[in-house]
Amino acid sequence: MEFILETISTHPGLWVFLLLFACGLGLPPWSEELVILASGWAVSEGHFSYLAAVLWCGAGILAGDSLLFALGRLAGDRVQSWPLLRRAMRPKRRQRFNQQFLHYGTRVVFFARFLPGVRTLTYLVAGNLGMPWWKFLVLDVGGAVITVPISVWLGWKFAANLDAVQLWMHRFQIPLAILGVAMATWLLLRFRRRRRERLRELLLLRKRREDRNS
Repeated sequence: MEFILETISTHPGLWVFLLLFACGLGLPPWSEELVILASGWAVSEGHFSYLAAVLWCGAGILAGDSLLFALGRLAGDRVQSWPLLRRAMRPKRRQRFNQQFLHYGTRVVFFARFLPGVRTLTYLVAGNLGMPWWKFLVLDVGGAVITVPISVWLGWKFAANLDAVQLWMHRFQIPLAILGVAMATWLLLRFRRRRRERLRELLLLRKRREDRNS
């Protein structure tokens, strides 16, 4: 933890991006959630703004995820023998996950953002099975939009207790995922309702103008 905080404090945006990009490949011994929480700590210390932290975190996450997707698409089954990815791509685990992926479809990619243990395998399989890149990106962005702002905010507001917050997030990751999806659904429905109301107002205004001109 101390190493991550000290590193991020030097050049917060760049290091947050690089650390999260590395997390996507399973390189460092720390988790993606820890880096995002640490970026919230950097906000509390005044190293950069909340919006900048969210954007840098999102960019690093999407870059790492997109590289995994591209590796799955371009390398195919050869990724199973790569030392870095061999653990995630064990044959039995891969076969079982392929069946789940084909059964549940795109929902697996979306919910993988909330389940750290299956992200690497999910994104590699998504590329390997030929999912369109634009669809993968939309689903991955959708998951990141829910998780990243919340995690950065928690790191910002509870900067003095990052270890406890990380433990709490890990213990309650499923309820948090459900809460995040519920919030996203509520925001989407609210946006659609406002758009319909705005459309009705424009149609009513147009009708009034036509009545005046007739």
